[in-house]
Amino acid sequence: MKINSKIIIILGCVWIVIGLPGFLIYGGLLPDIFIMLGGILWIIIGVFRNKGYFNKNYYMAVFSVIALWGLMLLYIFLFKTNEYLSDTDMFYIFAGLFMLLVISFGRYYIRGHKEFDL
Repeated sequence: MKINSKIIIILGCVWIVIGLPGFLIYGGLLPDIFIMLGGILWIIIGVFRNKGYFNKNYYMAVFSVIALWGLMLLYIFLFKTNEYLSDTDMFYIFAGLFMLLVISFGRYYIRGHKEFDL
């Protein structure tokens, strides 16, 4: 079953709306900021799926969101914020998810680069 791109965009917007109040009111980085970054990622995927093709702009947009994800993890780890000190398991789950995102989108980029000469 193929998911419609409009549904993906709507799900991304819902994820952003779910993560926004906790981030703005409480200022917590875990897991609210990552829910919002996941929503942005879903919106990017939905927009480019709606266009029907994936080009260099798609990969750069996805890699920029993944870079933001990594920078947030680096900030949390280096400055030992309350999020890291209170819940290290959640931090390492997000770090593992970050690695999976980098590997999966890197593989898609390399495969597309070889096949379609991006």
